[in-house]
Amino acid sequence: MFDSGKGASSGRWAVFALCALLFISSQFYRASNAIIAPDLRHDLGLSAEALGLLTALFFYTFALVQLPLGPCLDRIGARRTMAFLTLIGSVGAWIFASAKTFQEAAFGRILLGLGMSANLMGSMKLFTTWFPPQEFATLSGLILALGTVGNMAAATPLALLVEAVGWRWSFALIGGLTACLAFAFLGVVREGPKPVMSKGEGFPLREMVRMLVGRRDYWLISFSTFLRYGIFVAIQGLWAGPYLMEVMGLSPVEAGNVLLLLNVGLVAGSPLGGWLSDRLLRSRKKVVIMGLGGMASSLFLISTGLALGSPVVTAGLFCFFGIFSGFGIVMYAHIKELMPEGMTGMALTWVNLFTMFGGGVFLHLLGWVLDRLSGGGPAGPREYAMTFLLGALGLTSAFLLYFLTRERKS
Repeated sequence: MFDSGKGASSGRWAVFALCALLFISSQFYRASNAIIAPDLRHDLGLSAEALGLLTALFFYTFALVQLPLGPCLDRIGARRTMAFLTLIGSVGAWIFASAKTFQEAAFGRILLGLGMSANLMGSMKLFTTWFPPQEFATLSGLILALGTVGNMAAATPLALLVEAVGWRWSFALIGGLTACLAFAFLGVVREGPKPVMSKGEGFPLREMVRMLVGRRDYWLISFSTFLRYGIFVAIQGLWAGPYLMEVMGLSPVEAGNVLLLLNVGLVAGSPLGGWLSDRLLRSRKKVVIMGLGGMASSLFLISTGLALGSPVVTAGLFCFFGIFSGFGIVMYAHIKELMPEGMTGMALTWVNLFTMFGGGVFLHLLGWVLDRLSGGGPAGPREYAMTFLLGALGLTSAFLLYFLTRERKS
């Protein structure tokens, strides 16, 4: 199935590069509200709760789209699905840029969530046709690491662009770039070097659903990714910043440096987890268990407050939290190997449904817990400690449950 010639080799890396660019754009839009939050609140008259909802709409839409996305990837193909949805995302960026009310901005964010919903799962689907199966986890980790460039672009680079032309023109320009990228993807990418029907692509949809949801491993993996990603993104994308500044007393720049280390850890951990899974341990289950255990331990140590007097130790713990979180990408390789080849798209996207719902749910949940513990006032060391401890317990439960999963023998 895999042509080892130079043409096929260069072709598949071109596919990988374009997939990476699409996923970088997805990560950018996912994180972009943080830097323009004051502008959004001022220009659209948003409360903190409304701003939180506006941000979460991307995640909720993204999650819901995963249900029909899997069959689309398996039957229509990743190339056309990804290009079409990315064009919708560019329209969403333009609507968001021109929004005058919360409703208009919300519609733009919904379209962005829809438009970016296939860029990671579609990439993984293409990896199954362009690359050997023993490289899948490594490539998945590598593209996740590269996607962090999007998170970084949504920080200082976006702030500089907003400072130069304003947030509305910034998103209008980035939406145009997104549209160009969609057309380039459609023009260059093909489904595979030998586009043939995979075994199982003839399965009726009802049979595919029955096979997937009837497996205990699907639910164990899905619940584990719900907890892993939800708790990680709630801390990385929102609550680590206030903790570092309000509890530890760090300046915004110092807090930013700690968060940068957390993201560096994620960049390193994603391909490392894939390499351990593909090359060294040759196991999906063992690597995921290592990652969940490492995340739970790191967050537990942060929750104890033992490092409150040492920014260096705190930065190290957050970095380890990022590294071990990166191991979670191997969950996708795990579910892929447990299902027939023709169901790859559905298996990946229906697990990703829980991943993205986790992001939306825990962004809200940890904030709700902090509000209740603090009585609506400023949260202090005790409130953050209990909230982070709750996250550590959630990760511990995922760690224990993952021992119950099965693994396909080589």
